Amino acid sequence: MEKVKTVYWKVNPESPDPKIIKKAAELLKKQELVAFPTETVYGLGARADSSRAVAGIFTAKGRPAQNPLLVHVSKMTQLEGLVKVIPDTARLLIDKFWPGPLSIILPARDEVPDIVRGGRTTVGLRMPAHPVALALIDEAGPVAAPSANLSGRPSPLSAEHVKADLDGRIAAVLDAGSTGIGLESTLIDLSTERYKILRLGGLPLEDLRQLLGDSLEITANNSDKLPHYQTSSEIIICDSPEDFIKQQEYCREYKKNFAIVSSSNGCQHIINKSVAVYQLNLERNSSNLYSVLREAEEAGVEILLFSPLPEDLHQVNPTLLDRIKRAGKK
Repeated sequence: MEKVKTVYWKVNPESPDPKIIKKAAELLKKQELVAFPTETVYGLGARADSSRAVAGIFTAKGRPAQNPLLVHVSKMTQLEGLVKVIPDTARLLIDKFWPGPLSIILPARDEVPDIVRGGRTTVGLRMPAHPVALALIDEAGPVAAPSANLSGRPSPLSAEHVKADLDGRIAAVLDAGSTGIGLESTLIDLSTERYKILRLGGLPLEDLRQLLGDSLEITANNSDKLPHYQTSSEIIICDSPEDFIKQQEYCREYKKNFAIVSSSNGCQHIINKSVAVYQLNLERNSSNLYSVLREAEEAGVEILLFSPLPEDLHQVNPTLLDRIKRAGKK
């Protein structure tokens, strides 16, 4: 693709400058692509009503064009213009969790471009809980937006991550610092009688179950059998202290450039105290996993060893555990 000059605008994450927001919205209205922060990860936005603009997302990301995109809204009137009906269950979820890290799939109006829907009759929708994202969508209208990274790369948690993947490929980036949750939104399909969780994410599954009971079904597709991201670092998840020590000894014997990912305050069983250690945040509402993967890659780490996870995982977001396990899949 032809290289463009990407503009970076620093914005206050709580109170973005209206002038900068207007400039970004004007780019979107001109069919350009703008990356912006949400409370989960950075998104890559295009006007949702423009097939040409949305096609640019797939080109910039190197993403298959048959994949549907989420449409981000900032108010209910925008949602009503995108879907045929808003069922009572959808309204219940919206009242409880929007704005927030929940995406819902509903039957789409014919006006929603086919490329946004991925050729389907439904559309995925989300109202992000980030002042910058809401201000941009207020000014520009509904925005179709996947994560702002190259296809197959870890999702971006900062403008620096976006720059590493998409500099020269998109028009602008709204830089509001790091995102909070660090995991993609939870995705639920409400277009059928049995509600289906298509993607675990920033909204814990138990929160949905408390509201919807046993009517939820967790589904998997072929893409779920593989990690959603790739890095040049080989990732090994150690399942015991003995395995952890064995893997370190292997790296030392064969002179591998390795680093350790620790999920506890003081990682035990490190046999070389000079080795780099990345601290992994296991809190339920925040994750730095994608940042760790990117930092290790940038440092030229050949092998990234995950120390054994703590035995008590009650307070750990199960979605994060799922992402860690996927990272270790070949």
